[in-house]
Amino acid sequence: MHLDRLLEARFERRFWSGGCLYSIRHHYYSADKLTHMKGVLMNRRSLFILIGLSLFVVMGATAQTVQTGKFDAITDVPGIQVGSYDKNFTGTTVILAPTGAVGGVDVRGSAPGSRETDLLRPTNLVDKVDAVVLTGGSAYGLAAADGVMLWLEEHKRGWNVGGGNVVPIVPAAVLFDPGRFGRAFNDRPTAEFGRKACDNASSGAVTMGNVGAGAGAIAGSLKGGLGTASVDLGDGVFVGAIVAVNAGGSTVNPATGMFYANFLEVNGEFGNLKKPISLAQGMENLLSMANSMEPAKNTTIACIATNVKLTKAQAQKISEMAHDGIARAIRPSHTMFDGDAIFTLATGLLDLGTLKQKAVWGNDAANVTVLGMSAADALARAIVRAVVNAQTVMDVPSYKDKFPSAFSK
Repeated sequence: MHLDRLLEARFERRFWSGGCLYSIRHHYYSADKLTHMKGVLMNRRSLFILIGLSLFVVMGATAQTVQTGKFDAITDVPGIQVGSYDKNFTGTTVILAPTGAVGGVDVRGSAPGSRETDLLRPTNLVDKVDAVVLTGGSAYGLAAADGVMLWLEEHKRGWNVGGGNVVPIVPAAVLFDPGRFGRAFNDRPTAEFGRKACDNASSGAVTMGNVGAGAGAIAGSLKGGLGTASVDLGDGVFVGAIVAVNAGGSTVNPATGMFYANFLEVNGEFGNLKKPISLAQGMENLLSMANSMEPAKNTTIACIATNVKLTKAQAQKISEMAHDGIARAIRPSHTMFDGDAIFTLATGLLDLGTLKQKAVWGNDAANVTVLGMSAADALARAIVRAVVNAQTVMDVPSYKDKFPSAFSK
C-alpha cells in the first residue's frame, strides 16, 4: 500500500501517537502532522530493513561447512571435563569446569526436577559454576549432586566463604527412570554416583548410549541414552552439547523411519543412515506409545558449553536458543510430562569478540546469536547420537535393532 494511503487508513481508526488520541471523528489533519507520521513510519521501515540486513550478514557468515572438534563431544571445549557412572540401568553424568564457568539455564518442560537453578538468574550473586549434574532417579536422584559437592570440596573448588572453606556450585537436573528394567523403585542414584562420576571425569572422548544419566533412559518407544556433539567455529572457539534423552516424544519420523534431525549430520557421525526397508512394522510399534495408558515418565536434560567469555544473561540466552535443538530432534517436546532443561557453561578462555561477527545492533549480540545457533544444532545432533548409540534393554529396542536396514551399506 502507498504510504499516504496507509496513513489515511491509520487515521480512520482510533490510535495514540505523539501523546494525542486520534479518532474516526476527526476528518482533517494538518500537513505537518501527516509529514510527521510519514517520517515515523519511514524510520520504522528503515530500522526493520537494517535489522533484516544484519541478520543476513550473521547468517551468511555462518553459512559454511560445519566442522566438529577432535572428539565431536562437549569435551572439545577447553576447560570442560565429563564423567559418568551407572549401575543397574540408572546413572549420573557430571560436567566439570575445573577453573569455573559462567552458567545459565532455561527450563521449558512442565515437569522439571532441578537444583540450584535460581542462583543462575542474571540478577543473583553467584557468577561461577563448578559442575553441572545430569542424573536419573527423578527427584531422588538429586542426591547425586551431594556427592559431586563433597568431591569438589575435597579438591578445594567452589565459592570462597572464608577460612579456607568453599561451597561448590553444582546445578543439577533429573530425568525419570525409577523402577525401569526390573529395578526396584528405590534403586536409584545416590551421592556415591556423583563421586564416582567425578572420579571418572576426563577431557577426552565421551562414551555414549546406555551410560551415565542415559543408562535408564527411553526415547518414545526406543531405548534412549547419553549423546554428545561439538562445533568448531574457528579461531579456537568451540561449542559443545551433551544430553540425556528420555523423551516422551519420538526422535524418529513415523513417515520415513529416519531421525527428525538426520539432516544435521556432520561427517557421517550418525552412520550415514539409509531409509529403513521394513518400515510399517517398526512404525506401528513406535506409535503405540501414543495410545498407551502408562503414566508418562520423561524428560530430556542437557548442557551446552563454550570457551568464550559470557555474562550470565548471555549464557541464559544460549540455553534458550539451544531448546530449538530439542524441538528439531524430538516431537513433541517441552510437553506437560517432560521436564526439559538446558544448562550453559562458558569457561571464558577467549573473548566473545573472537567470533568476529558484525551487526548494526551490536557485535556482541551477533556473536551470541552465532553461539546460540550452533548450540541448537549441536544439541539436535547429540540427541540423534544418543539414540543411535543406545542398546536394547529387555523389551525396549534400540534404533539399531528396530531398523537394522538403516545401517546397511
